Amino acid sequence: MKIKMNVLIIGAGQMGLVLGSRLSTLNIDYLILDKHKRVGDQWRKRYQGLTLFTPNKLNRLPSFYIPHSQGDYLTKDEFADYLSEFALHHKLAVKTNCHVLKITHDGINDFSVLTEYGVIKAKQIVLATGAFNMPVKLSNGDTQFLQLGLGQLQKMDFKGQKILVVGDGASGRQIAKKLNDKNKVYLAQGKKRYLFPEHIWGVKTFSLLKLFGFLRLSKDCKIAQFLKSRDPFPDTSINNEALVALGVELKPRVISVGDDCVTFDDGEKFVPDILISAIGYKDDFSFIQIPQLHKDNNEFDVSTAETMGIFQIGRPWQHNRASGLICGAEFEVENVLKKLNRS
Repeated sequence: MKIKMNVLIIGAGQMGLVLGSRLSTLNIDYLILDKHKRVGDQWRKRYQGLTLFTPNKLNRLPSFYIPHSQGDYLTKDEFADYLSEFALHHKLAVKTNCHVLKITHDGINDFSVLTEYGVIKAKQIVLATGAFNMPVKLSNGDTQFLQLGLGQLQKMDFKGQKILVVGDGASGRQIAKKLNDKNKVYLAQGKKRYLFPEHIWGVKTFSLLKLFGFLRLSKDCKIAQFLKSRDPFPDTSINNEALVALGVELKPRVISVGDDCVTFDDGEKFVPDILISAIGYKDDFSFIQIPQLHKDNNEFDVSTAETMGIFQIGRPWQHNRASGLICGAEFEVENVLKKLNRS
């Protein structure tokens, strides 16, 4: 396979799909690549019990219907199916099961994108892989207990296990709540977390944030910086008191993971049956083998990348609070379109 096109989009999540639909209406040739077998699989493969925390109206993609859910919020599988329907409805050019192995540049005009099916040439590339790139691991060594990451929790059919969840963000709290029914669960906490009420005056709080413009505030304004520093998420009965009432035992920060035990910052040593890492994700741009885009500290040079023709989309707080949310897709796509050379 050897194809040449104007815009190559890597990632068939909401951002990549919406960008593809806009490029299609503008008659700009493009192709969306995704490493998963089906559109939406990046959601289907996430942990069992995951739900979105934004109301369904805020999850509507442009020129498509408002998604519906069985419960108050969309499950990961419901949203995955919604993405599949969007791609089918708009007849998007998507090649699934296609893993990008390497990106190089000829030094003049084109990028060469190596996949297991061959090389694709592109004038411009949009990285639409979002924030969930490479999960952070607590230990790279072998341990006497089972270590699992968020991507290994599709079933979570554990029973009678002593489980330590490390990381008390929204995901860690949801997992602890889900697993506590049939196991003894411990939740290791780090920095102070800020949860806001799920509803205010009977209206979902995220809807109010959008109504009053807080999701669109520039990341450089003081209110936005305050929100970013606190990084609050909705309290869907996952506050400390609610978890403790269910039987979850709270633990302090984990400072080390040895081969036979976990050590907390109060000195306590603990041996779980299962250790679940829910401490987040990190970027991995090693597949972009263009030396000038990697700074000495291994940071990705976004400015130089855009000058060459590589753009990012859907990053948390890229422009505002909505940048990494589904409701931010339309704004983020229009922003990228202004930068793309459409010739």
